[in-house]
Amino acid sequence: MSSFAEIAVDTYQDPAKRLFTYRVPEKLAETVSEGAKVIIPFGKRTVEGFIWSISNRRPPFPTKEIQAVKSQPFSKNQVEIAKWMAGRYLGTPLECLRCQIGEKGAKSTTAPPENIHTLLLVPTTAQVKIQALAEKQKDVLVGSRSAVFAQLPNLKRIIVEEPENWNYKDERAPYYHAAEVAKKRAELENLAIELRYQLPRAEDVKSGVEIPLLKPVKIVDLNREKLSGNFTFVSQPLESHITAHNNTIVYVNSRELREGVAEELRKIGADRNTVEIFGPEVFSMVGKGADYVFWADADTLLNLPDFRAHEKLVWTAVKLSRIAQKAVYLQTSFPQTPVFEELRGDIKRFYERELKNRRELGYPPFTTPIRLSYSAKSSAKASLGAEKLFSTLYSLFSDQVSPPYEPYSPAPGKHQLNMVVRTKPGDLDALAKIAKAVPPDWKTEVDPESLL
Repeated sequence: MSSFAEIAVDTYQDPAKRLFTYRVPEKLAETVSEGAKVIIPFGKRTVEGFIWSISNRRPPFPTKEIQAVKSQPFSKNQVEIAKWMAGRYLGTPLECLRCQIGEKGAKSTTAPPENIHTLLLVPTTAQVKIQALAEKQKDVLVGSRSAVFAQLPNLKRIIVEEPENWNYKDERAPYYHAAEVAKKRAELENLAIELRYQLPRAEDVKSGVEIPLLKPVKIVDLNREKLSGNFTFVSQPLESHITAHNNTIVYVNSRELREGVAEELRKIGADRNTVEIFGPEVFSMVGKGADYVFWADADTLLNLPDFRAHEKLVWTAVKLSRIAQKAVYLQTSFPQTPVFEELRGDIKRFYERELKNRRELGYPPFTTPIRLSYSAKSSAKASLGAEKLFSTLYSLFSDQVSPPYEPYSPAPGKHQLNMVVRTKPGDLDALAKIAKAVPPDWKTEVDPESLL
């Protein structure tokens, strides 16, 4: 009986980037398997491709034969992960296979692959070498996001540090989240898995992850500062610490405001030896600390028009509290906002309120958002493409599709429009409909960090 293989062609494909079906010749029947790299005729060329699946079902159209088997770059489990990723993240088969190839990302170990029993994932490349030096066990591979695909024949467990960290979300197609892939890999390979949360997301709390005890933060009311005639980000509490030469870090979330804050500090004679200014990069500086940390512009996250904004504010405040040896201060013009009250010591209430709001508004974990983005050289072309897709998706999902909107921070020289489709969690049929409806020149991101 003849068998047929669906193949992801590793070359320029038709616009749909679909799989192509080839007949398996009898001489290769014993050597072909899923994940194999094969040589195939493609139009007038001979190209390479990867076998996605094999079946005995004869297609209703003529097929060409596979010419040769070149190698076996993907294991059965890798193909299974790729198939899961294609369904979960709506990536193409080729994207979901190729992201597992090679020595991408940062990795560090002193042992050969066959001696490694533990894979330890950390959220940033800066943490890899430092974490590897801290590891006393010799059978550990420490790696950043893409190390989740490292082929380790005797692997027994995966540890994910800070699985809530959005650095685990790949910025390239298929836009996978490494912590999710780690859980799937552990399931397929029967591995133990340990998720070491620092601060769980609302989704994680709903799934049963415990809320840790957190150090309360102190709130600086910028309205009172203005009443006293101070209209700068250098509040009286911050100035008093600077005057006392206390070891202090000033955190400025907005890159645009950072130089202004630095100038304000220079005017009051801040000593560079005791006061340092950082943005989000400070979270990658392992071991960095200070007696006091002041978040100068906390309102930049508070007022961000995104459903994860308050969660990111809490996450940032907690990360800063781990840098501060004595106290962390948040400066805000809205001290009565519930999230600031909760950061003073009632973080459990924050999660209760956040989950209640998300349920009412239809956000994760009660839906899965898919952000669709389209860029064109002209606004007219972008609008035409977006309107066409919106009409198609609205006929399928009704009011679960947002009208096209411009991104919060558009890229210079590009005309971009976004749309969001919200589906029920785990609704693979809905995801399949979206995959079929969305043209290949659109960017499709499932469960993005932000909808902006």
